[in-house]
Amino acid sequence: TVLGPDELTKFKDAIHNSYFFEMFVEDLPMWGYVGDVSDEDVLLGEVEGSKTYLFPHLHFKLGTNEGNIVSATVTTDSDRRVDITDTNKPTEVQFSYSVDWVWEKHLPWKYRMTRYHDSRFLPSSFEIHWLSIINSFVLVLLLTAFLTII
Repeated sequence: TVLGPDELTKFKDAIHNSYFFEMFVEDLPMWGYVGDVSDEDVLLGEVEGSKTYLFPHLHFKLGTNEGNIVSATVTTDSDRRVDITDTNKPTEVQFSYSVDWVWEKHLPWKYRMTRYHDSRFLPSSFEIHWLSIINSFVLVLLLTAFLTII
């Protein structure tokens, strides 16, 4: 596939904004980054000499147990990355994927979601914001009181 300047600019912006993709296999989520930037300044962003790379190859690792898919991961291959720093010239990109099937004999179907509790993409805890709940409750009481007075 030949990517033109418009597509390259969109990919480059997505990479610089740390966009990632999310896929599901048998309700098992997988995440990965679109690309990577090397030699980028933390404060200034893209500087002279920094490179933007697109990851066109995805490697899926699917684990099975008793005929069911119980694990799914996706990784990118940094050896197959494509330099898209210069967005002015069309660039040839070969998108591809590969799949490894592995037997997960110690991971039964009912425990297949346990590994996602430690995921860095998910929030570590779902906190209840008690102040917001109390504020909403008080607001409802005040509005009810105002309507009763009128």
